[in-house]
Amino acid sequence: MRRLAVLVAVVLLAIATMPAAALAQGATQVGRTAGDRPAVVVWPTLTPVGDAPSEVALHRPTPTDGRIYERAQDLDATLRDAVQDLGFTLYVADPGPAAGHTRDEDLIERASRSAIAQQPGATQTGAAAASTGVWVVSPRIESAGGGDYIVRVVAVPPNGHELRVRVETVAGDLVPVRGLVMLRDLLTPQAAAEATLEREREEATHGSTQGVTAPLRSQGRAVLAVSGGLFGGFTAFSLYSAGGSSDPRVLYPLLAVGTGIGLGAALLAADEWDVTTGDAWYLAAGAIWGTTAGFLIADGHNVQPTDDRYAWGMGGGLIGLGLATFALTRTTMDDGDATLAHSGGALGLAYGAAAEYLVNGSTSGTPYTGMGYGAAIGLVGAGVLATQVSLSPSRMLLIDVGAGGGALLGAAAASPLVFENQTEANVRGWVSATVAGSVVGGGLAWWLTRDRHPDSKSSLLRLGTPSAGVIGASATPTGWQPAYGISWSSRW
Repeated sequence: MRRLAVLVAVVLLAIATMPAAALAQGATQVGRTAGDRPAVVVWPTLTPVGDAPSEVALHRPTPTDGRIYERAQDLDATLRDAVQDLGFTLYVADPGPAAGHTRDEDLIERASRSAIAQQPGATQTGAAAASTGVWVVSPRIESAGGGDYIVRVVAVPPNGHELRVRVETVAGDLVPVRGLVMLRDLLTPQAAAEATLEREREEATHGSTQGVTAPLRSQGRAVLAVSGGLFGGFTAFSLYSAGGSSDPRVLYPLLAVGTGIGLGAALLAADEWDVTTGDAWYLAAGAIWGTTAGFLIADGHNVQPTDDRYAWGMGGGLIGLGLATFALTRTTMDDGDATLAHSGGALGLAYGAAAEYLVNGSTSGTPYTGMGYGAAIGLVGAGVLATQVSLSPSRMLLIDVGAGGGALLGAAAASPLVFENQTEANVRGWVSATVAGSVVGGGLAWWLTRDRHPDSKSSLLRLGTPSAGVIGASATPTGWQPAYGISWSSRW
């Protein structure tokens, strides 16, 4: 009888402790619920995004926030539906953060606690409470101007100590869609990894300086070697011409030595410093346009003997190369900076020729002096400007095309002035029209290719634009019927 009583007591004790044991076993599964689905807590959308210090604290949008409040409501609904479609269990009973408790530390602290503990009457203590955790998602939104919004989604894994963040600037009607994509990338590691690899592949196609692997050292080695060899050969020829010799047995060995010295110096520089393609082309601009300017100035001043003009070209090339080297000691040049330097030399040469035509009042003869000084001034001005601004090579080329096209239009419009009776006044008017067309064309190309930040749009466009078509829908007994009309969409 005593043994039977002991057996019954053991059975009753096992039955009594079974729910607690099951609860402890379930609590050891971090961030898991019934059906082995991860648990997620989605906090209400906050504003601003928190990218930078702001006088406005993070808070839930209110109707006084205008469109931000409406976008936040849409984003909340979309994300809460999305987490369940992604295979997570959403805990709607979580009240969200209290005012002033939206810092990164608060997100991490909330991820360390179980979602079960947030339900009324549910408590966890000891090792079970310490081992549980839950996914925490905190979306943020902020106006970027022009009808666009900055959307930021922050996610913390269960018991995690790091924040996973996605930030994008999207149009107002795309806020829920992009928020869904960002949430998927954050909560599914495989999708996030695939998206990262895809972005890296796209960046790798944009240029040799971007990609999955680090760029090679001294990518401008080939350009520097070619330009160095050519300039070394020209220097040797200039010395040969200045010496008054005409013996080919002296010329060819001297050309070989000069080219070898220039090539060797370029390779040594590429080994010693990390020379990018932009650096190499920038140095080439200094050498090429400096040499051109020196030779043209000597030709314009009719330097005698004629062979001495090569020495002037060599001197100009050395000055241009020296200035370019000094600029590279202050900053690194990219391809856009090099394109700007070359364009400065070319446009300066053209404007210098136009200036000499204006002074002389005649288009007879070649304006060597104006072209030489113009190329020198354009090279130096563009070289200095390249150290202060940044632009893409394609934009610089478009500006050059605009300047050239404008010059052609100006010359064509004023061409009747020089068809007959070419007086000094008529020639100056024709040249002035050509230069003005070039300046207007280049300025228009610069304006059209500028970066259009939403905040920099003209106030006229911010007033809004009209649209016609379906502007709404009405509920009828047979379903929703479209409403047609004209609407005005403002960007304020």
